[in-house]
Amino acid sequence: MAGLLFVAVTLRIDTIAAARDLRNRAAQTLTLFVTGLVVAIVLVIPDQGERLAVIELIVVAFTSGAVLLVLNHRAKQVPAPSALGRVLEAVSPTAVSVVLIGAGGVLAAVGWDPGLYFLVPGIVAALVGGVVNAWLFLLRIPPIRAN
Repeated sequence: MAGLLFVAVTLRIDTIAAARDLRNRAAQTLTLFVTGLVVAIVLVIPDQGERLAVIELIVVAFTSGAVLLVLNHRAKQVPAPSALGRVLEAVSPTAVSVVLIGAGGVLAAVGWDPGLYFLVPGIVAALVGGVVNAWLFLLRIPPIRAN
């Protein structure tokens, strides 16, 4: 999935590099993909205790949430955000993904094992949101025309 984002950004690099809001939105999209990857890594560590795993999930959610908030703040500081930047802000499930992952970790930490099921919609939202964002980067930015 991250490869799709890199292709989209590479094809539209001139436009994205010139727009601070788009650079931050692309970084948010990459953060969504990395969050899903790190959650998967945490869950497949062999011989790891459940308590440690849920603490790691909470840390991943908190860290991802902090990064996403900083990137969102930077994207919103642009005086005249691009139309694509506004669309990405509206459709990106950044908060939903992080809250669901964090909630799954917290609920599992307090002993409610079905809490880990909150990870599923959180990761699905992150992946679907990331793919939609990358797709929008490909389609919503006008192609560069040769003079």
